Amino acid sequence: LIGYDGSMKRQISQAQAAVLYPPRGLHTLIHGPSGVGKSQLAEAMYHFAIHVGTIQKDSPLVIFNCADYADNSELLLSQLFGYVKGAFTGAESDNVGMIKAAEGGVLFLDEVHCLRPECQEKLFLFMDNGNYRMLGDNEHQYHSTVLLVFATTEDPETVLLKTLLRRIPVRIEIPSLEDRGIKEKTSILVEALDIEAKK
Repeated sequence: LIGYDGSMKRQISQAQAAVLYPPRGLHTLIHGPSGVGKSQLAEAMYHFAIHVGTIQKDSPLVIFNCADYADNSELLLSQLFGYVKGAFTGAESDNVGMIKAAEGGVLFLDEVHCLRPECQEKLFLFMDNGNYRMLGDNEHQYHSTVLLVFATTEDPETVLLKTLLRRIPVRIEIPSLEDRGIKEKTSILVEALDIEAKK
């Protein structure tokens, strides 16, 4: 990552520590302005976790943008935790949900500030012991082992429930592009041009 030996040195050390913490890493919140590389850091954490053996080589990285469902908390919960056939109109078959799809790997929840309080509550209850219920199934309890990485452009203290924040032991703040040195800015620009040229 650009800035690993400069403005991102501390942040990368935090990310490495989060991944290495036994037995399966620590849930992590990445925050900073839009476009500074939060998704890139989350992906790097996933690859590092595979490299050091925290997760298996074939473990999934599942990316879920909470903003896509910000106006419909029930639909968001159904996408996260899954649902059973008949749970709501249009649920014509079972859907395991993102948490189960990310089993054994990393679930990256982008724009987490878009989660309504009731959704945040369901998440922190899951974080306590890995147990959850699928929408429309009140009889069975399911379990998933997944490392959660959250990202937000907002101030976590003002947009997230204190009960959720208490369950996220690692918080990484990424500096704005304005705060990075000319060498790093140039490297970012060159990398962006290189990616575009390959496209």
